[in-house]
Amino acid sequence: MTHILRRIKRFYKVLILFTDIILLYISYIFTYLIRFSGELPQFNVIPFLNASPYILIAAVIFIDLYKVLSFYRKSVYDVLKSVALVVIQLGITTIAVTYMLQGFSFPRTVLVLTPVIQFILVGGFNVMLLFLSRHLASDKKIMIITTDYGTADVIIQKIDSFLKNEKVGKKLILDLSQEKIIMRRLKEMDEVYLSADVPPEFKAEIIRRCMGRKQVIYVVPHLFEISLINARLLHLEDTPTFMVGTLGLTAEQAFVKRIFDVTLSLIGIIILSPLLLTIAILVKSTSKGPAFYKQERITKNNKKFTLIKFRTMKLGAEDLTGPVLSEENDPRVTWLGKILRKTRIDELPQLINVIKGDMSLVGPRPERPFFVEQFIQDLPEYEHRFSVKAGITGYAQLFGNYSTSPEDKLRYDLMYIRNYSLLLDIKLIFKTISVLFSPGSFYKKHGVISNYSENTGRNLSRKLHARRKAI
Repeated sequence: MTHILRRIKRFYKVLILFTDIILLYISYIFTYLIRFSGELPQFNVIPFLNASPYILIAAVIFIDLYKVLSFYRKSVYDVLKSVALVVIQLGITTIAVTYMLQGFSFPRTVLVLTPVIQFILVGGFNVMLLFLSRHLASDKKIMIITTDYGTADVIIQKIDSFLKNEKVGKKLILDLSQEKIIMRRLKEMDEVYLSADVPPEFKAEIIRRCMGRKQVIYVVPHLFEISLINARLLHLEDTPTFMVGTLGLTAEQAFVKRIFDVTLSLIGIIILSPLLLTIAILVKSTSKGPAFYKQERITKNNKKFTLIKFRTMKLGAEDLTGPVLSEENDPRVTWLGKILRKTRIDELPQLINVIKGDMSLVGPRPERPFFVEQFIQDLPEYEHRFSVKAGITGYAQLFGNYSTSPEDKLRYDLMYIRNYSLLLDIKLIFKTISVLFSPGSFYKKHGVISNYSENTGRNLSRKLHARRKAI
C-alpha cells in the first residue's frame, strides 16, 4: 500500500512539473500575441523555438532548485518567492541563450513582459495547489518525546502555534520511562518532536527509525550539537570526519564587519537624529529621571563597557529588588517604555556604542556582569557567546523576546556565531527594520509563547536574586 501511495505522489509531482512548464511556455506565446497584436511572426518566433530546448532544461533545473513542487509547511509568501526566483533566473537564462544563439530578433518586450506573466500564471497555479493540499491533507499524528511532563503544556503551545494553518489530530506525549510504548507507536506518527533533554543515544535511535520511514523529525539541539554547524568534512584516510573550527571571526571578517558597522551607524544617526531627539524629549517629560539609561555590560572577551539606551523603566526600579531579569509584562516599565521596547526603538542610542567599538550592529545581546556570572554557572557554554562583540540586534533578539529563557537565547547566539557572514548581518538588519513597522504581529508570526518564557524568566530572576542575597 505504501509503495502504491509513493507512486501516486511521484505521478502527482510530475504532473505539477509538466503543468508549470506548460504555463511558462504559454507566457512566452501570450507575450508574443500582445506584442504583435494577435499574430506570431515567423521571423520573431523562430529564435524562441531555437532557444526552447535550453529554456526547458533551465526551467526544470530552477523549479527543482527553488523547491517549487514542494508545498510542505509553506506559506503563500514562500510559494510566490520560489516562483519569483524561478522566473527571474529563467528570464536571465533566456537573454543569455538568445544572445549565444544570435537570436537578436527576440523582442525586448517579450524578454521584459514574459517574467511578469509567468509569475502571475505559475504563481497563481501553485498558490491554488497550496490551498488544495491544505484542504485535502489528513490530520497529522504527532509524538512529543520529553523527559519531563512538566514541559508538555509548553511544547504543545509552541506546536499549536507553529502548525496553526495545518490539521493536527492526535498528539501523543511520552517520556523516556515509556520507551516500549514509544517504539511501538512511533511508526503510526507523521511527525516526531524531540526536546533538548532527550539523551543523545535515544535521540539517535529515534532519528534512525524515522528517517527510514520518511517521517519528519524536529530536534531541539543540545548546545554542544550547535558546534557541528558548518563543520568541515575531512577524510582521515578512509574515515569521514567533521573538523569543528574555533568560534569567532577571522581577522578579515572582523575588519569588514567593523567597516560595515561604522558606516551604517553613522548614516543611521544622521537620518534618525530627529526621531532620537523627539524620543529623548518624550522620555524626559513623561516620567522622572534622565532620558538615557547607562549600564555596565559585557562584550567580546568579557570586556566591560557602558551601554546607552533610552530609559524605559521607572527611576530607581531596582533599588529594592536588585538586579532582576526583565519580564514581558514587567511592572517596572513605563507606558512609553513598553512602546519603545516592543518597537526596539529604545536600542537606537547604542549606535553610539557601535561607533565607539564596544558593540556591533549584529551579535549576541550584551548582558550585565551579575547575570553573566550566574548564567555561566548554570550554562558553561554561555561563555562562548563572548567570542564576538555584543550586538544591537541578532537571532535571539528577533526570534525571542525579553523573557525568552537564557538557554534558548544562547542557542540562537551560538547559531549566529557559527553561521556568521556579512550577508547574514544584512538579512538580520532588514529583518529588524521590518519589526519596527509590525511589532504587534511579530511574536505571533514566529510562534513565541510568552507564558512559558515569562515564567522561565521570572523563576530564573528569583533564583539569581536568591544567590545574590546569599552572597
